[in-house]
Amino acid sequence: MKSPIRWAGSKRQTLPSLRELWGAGYARYVEPFAGSASLFFDLQPGRAILGDLNAELMAALHAVKRDVHLVLQCLRRLPTGETSYYRIRRRNPSELSAAELAARFLYLNHFCFNGLYRTNLSGRFNVPYGPPKNGGRINESAIVAAAEALQAAELLHADFEETLDRVQEGDFVFLDPPYVVSRRRVFREYLPGSFNHVDLPRLGRTLEDLDSRGAAFVITYADSVESRRLMARWRRSRLWVRRNIAGFASDRRSYYELLATNIDI
Repeated sequence: MKSPIRWAGSKRQTLPSLRELWGAGYARYVEPFAGSASLFFDLQPGRAILGDLNAELMAALHAVKRDVHLVLQCLRRLPTGETSYYRIRRRNPSELSAAELAARFLYLNHFCFNGLYRTNLSGRFNVPYGPPKNGGRINESAIVAAAEALQAAELLHADFEETLDRVQEGDFVFLDPPYVVSRRRVFREYLPGSFNHVDLPRLGRTLEDLDSRGAAFVITYADSVESRRLMARWRRSRLWVRRNIAGFASDRRSYYELLATNIDI
């Protein structure tokens, strides 16, 4: 099952490698940097916790989980086209109902440039228009399927440490934080309070805490000085990925990501 959400840095390319690390014996699936939650939707675990600091993302997932058909009714009322996109982007989220807010999020996510999520300093979404190449209509069946999968998940709008405080022995934790790399720009996400360099030490401590609690974890991060320091004591492997943030074939970039885990592979 594919996630209905487009997301810069999505794990869709590396799902085959990540899928192999999951097993039926885990009590719960936990993901503190949910984003598009591609691995969650691919695995469809029986119990899960999904958390993210992005309030609009988590509000949209809550509304889809609660009443997907009402969200779809609101979504169908939104006209397509570049002019309509910018008019809908200007709407104040605080003036919308939960279902309208979710519809706006899904609409903007589908028709924005490359599935990026970026805000201005006031926290307002400001990614330009850039629909998928197929121009396509939003896949309502995928959203309905996502709603069914989300019934198994507890959803949290929270910092990653707050989400991981709920982890217990026997849980499986997947971490894919926004990449903070000093030697090059790896755009993943921008919003007020986004994950940054000062958060790396506490992320490292969190990995040690998860291991001491008897939870399995897998973390992915751009191969860099930062990630090699962060993952030094864990089992590591490299994954080759290709990203197309620029939106043009000539500007695609390939690079390695590091995967680290405390699982005895």
